[in-house]
Amino acid sequence: MRKNVLAIAAGAFLLGSTGSVLAVTIGGLTLPTGPSFLAGQIYETSSVASIGDVLAGYGKVDSIGSTAVADLCAGCELTYAFGGYTVSSISASEVRFSGGWVKFYLGYGADKDFSTTNPGGSAGDLAEATNGTLFLSLKGHEVDVAGHTFIGTGVGIGTVTPAGFGTGLADVDTSAGGIANAHFNASAIPALFGGPADFEIGSSFSALHPVYPSECPGGAACLRGSVDLTVTMVPEPGSYALWLAGLAAIGFIGRRRQR
Repeated sequence: MRKNVLAIAAGAFLLGSTGSVLAVTIGGLTLPTGPSFLAGQIYETSSVASIGDVLAGYGKVDSIGSTAVADLCAGCELTYAFGGYTVSSISASEVRFSGGWVKFYLGYGADKDFSTTNPGGSAGDLAEATNGTLFLSLKGHEVDVAGHTFIGTGVGIGTVTPAGFGTGLADVDTSAGGIANAHFNASAIPALFGGPADFEIGSSFSALHPVYPSECPGGAACLRGSVDLTVTMVPEPGSYALWLAGLAAIGFIGRRRQR
């Protein structure tokens, strides 16, 4: 009977430990570990018509791993801003960028305020997207031998009404701060250049329905669309050690029962 109780206790311990490993809470936002998929809105500049122009914008993360962000924390929002993506080559159907950065912000209370079509225009949106706590910082990761980090393909590239899709890679920028940086620095995305990356980025964009038409084509929200990020979350070292301890406890009890 005592052995059965010990086995049940160890099983419960492992289950509790596994729960810790399968989810990590950072700044009040609970995230699943392992492969994760982030989906959100994106708003960006459309005035990238020649080499040297810079793509920038902002947005909001709506869901993580098919769960709404609102269900992963109590009264928070996860927003982001990006910039520094500099045009290196451009044609009517493709534009390639080098460099680039993305910063995510976790907002509560008065900082949970992201909206669009507000009186402050895109500048107001950007202010709302960048308040709160710096959550995660990324930098571009090369996708080709020329060192480009992001590629846009579609129609009307370089005009005031482009539409298409974007793909790229990114790494955690440990030098830029972010309370969640260590948990996303997994190097789990295979890449042909520069070693494995931390994030794979995909986006769609269109200039057909800009949020603030009077700002276009030079405004920060003249393109709108969706963004997806594929990443692998890393469990906390303490939780992982606890999970391993649970496995060891079960193994020990199993050996005793065999004797």
